[in-house]
Amino acid sequence: MRYTLILLDQTIADSVATLPANQTGHDPALTNAQIHFDTGHFGPPVELVHAYFNFWPTGIAVSSDGRVFTSFPRGNETFTLAEVNSSTTEVPFPDQDTNTPPAFANVSNPGFSIATDKFILVQSVIVDGKDRIWALDVGRPRVNGSTLLAAAPGGPKLIGLHPNGTRFTTITFPASVVAADSSLNDVRIDLRGDGFAYLPDSSPQRPGLVVVNLKTGQSWRHLDNHPSVTTQVDLISFHNGIPTYIHPPIAPFAVTPFNRFAVDGVALSADGEYFYFAPLSARRLFRIPTSFLKIQPSAINPNAILLANQAVQDLGDVGSHLNGLESDDQGFIYLTAPEHNAINRFNPKTGMIEPFVRNPFIQWPDTLAVASLRNGGNFLYFTCNQLWLSPDYQNGTDLRTKPYAMFRVPIEGGKANQL
Repeated sequence: MRYTLILLDQTIADSVATLPANQTGHDPALTNAQIHFDTGHFGPPVELVHAYFNFWPTGIAVSSDGRVFTSFPRGNETFTLAEVNSSTTEVPFPDQDTNTPPAFANVSNPGFSIATDKFILVQSVIVDGKDRIWALDVGRPRVNGSTLLAAAPGGPKLIGLHPNGTRFTTITFPASVVAADSSLNDVRIDLRGDGFAYLPDSSPQRPGLVVVNLKTGQSWRHLDNHPSVTTQVDLISFHNGIPTYIHPPIAPFAVTPFNRFAVDGVALSADGEYFYFAPLSARRLFRIPTSFLKIQPSAINPNAILLANQAVQDLGDVGSHLNGLESDDQGFIYLTAPEHNAINRFNPKTGMIEPFVRNPFIQWPDTLAVASLRNGGNFLYFTCNQLWLSPDYQNGTDLRTKPYAMFRVPIEGGKANQL
């Protein structure tokens, strides 16, 4: 692919130009000076494929026939999992009824949500190597714009759907694995052997990884409160050059560092041997061999937790806090870089971060999805939702501008099918 940046060219986003006369003091000696500047661009062309005029998006998934699925955090949204049906509209998937739980608040247990087989809040959606759809329901809806209800067992769930919308599995979690204040954020599916799902718990109170055996439905935790999954408590992130603090619209209304979000973005290597992950409120990338995660801690495997903790590999600083991660079949791990309006990639063969695409329109790249389309072409799709400008971080004021965006860029690799 002629657009892909292979060499680490230190001038790929640079150029020179003269300044307007009013910026040179009208000094003739400075008029023709060629001054070095940052263009704000590099990499392949960014194509806008969908504009969100209604709800703000998080997840995105694309099947081989080009169908696009997307998810919305549940606040006042009437549906939380959708399929794109035009360049500017979405419809509930698989239908409105599945997206309509009988209630959000548990009247018999105030402060908690409910257990239901309907969708409560689908945070993430992916398409697996068999073109099936997996939806991750966090089970914790928002009410009154700011209150996040606690999860009840049976609310958080992983749902598998055939392309026609029929459900082939629903996996729920015991409270010992997904607690009331857990915050499942994303999922990756490996269909080899019994099949495994890997999910990050982004809750700052109990950060860790959740592993599911897809054959048995059993689940367990690893890396609880390990340094690799926790937040950088003093992180100050920068967006469009402006330092970002959290100014929440709830008591005590105290401004804090950007330190609320634990392990968030995840990716599975093409061969299934490594699980990559990163806290959102940090600028470091980690990975762990999946062989350690597949061992369920128990009396039979009493050292499983210790061995997994010791197996974590710190891949170093990546220059921006990370939101979404994704892999391709060439071995690259794509990394969102919200602080640079960019997406970079980690090359496991060199251990280096490579520039991939940067564009001023990439305003908080959230979720990534690689698709190999039957009608030709490999693409990296991603959503942009301007998250740092949302009311949670701006003292209740929504500074975002609609529409939110879905983009894609061409890549030389294809989808890592994990079959």
